[in-house]
Amino acid sequence: MGANDGIISIAGVVFGVYGASMNTWTIFLAGLTATVAGTFSMATGEYVSVNSQLDSERSAKDEQRIALVNNFSQEAQFLIQHYQTDGISEENARLLAQQSMQKDALGETLHARYGINEDDFISPAEAAIASMMAFPLGAILPMVGMIFVPMTYRVVITLIFVIFALVLTGYFSAVYGNTPKKQ
Repeated sequence: MGANDGIISIAGVVFGVYGASMNTWTIFLAGLTATVAGTFSMATGEYVSVNSQLDSERSAKDEQRIALVNNFSQEAQFLIQHYQTDGISEENARLLAQQSMQKDALGETLHARYGINEDDFISPAEAAIASMMAFPLGAILPMVGMIFVPMTYRVVITLIFVIFALVLTGYFSAVYGNTPKKQ
């Protein structure tokens, strides 16, 4: 997502500056400034957003811990119903819930209720760093197109670079997310 933001944002800036001034140095400075600002904006925004999500996950864990202390049997019953919803027979769901509650009641109920894995909480710092790296990577092709391509072909080639970069990020997102590449 940060790469796509870099592609679109910086393409918009360099096209806008190109419309006002065809001076390559001016385009470069505007693109570079927007890249630096966008990088930090994306990183801080990502950090705040993910940190908020982490707070929600921690709060859910705390609530679930209290629910287990106060209503253990009710939480076990919830787990049975959850397993049955997944297509497990009542008898097997009871057995599975009993085993799960003995082994890791908090982890199992937290996952069943909220889809949260307590050992895999998200990291705001990692998310910020990923955004901080992705945004300038996305900015590269629009900048290259507007700075290094001869003036006659700048707009067309930069548009081609932008489309190519968006297709690449879509493809790699599909590969990384293990989803179909075509639809």
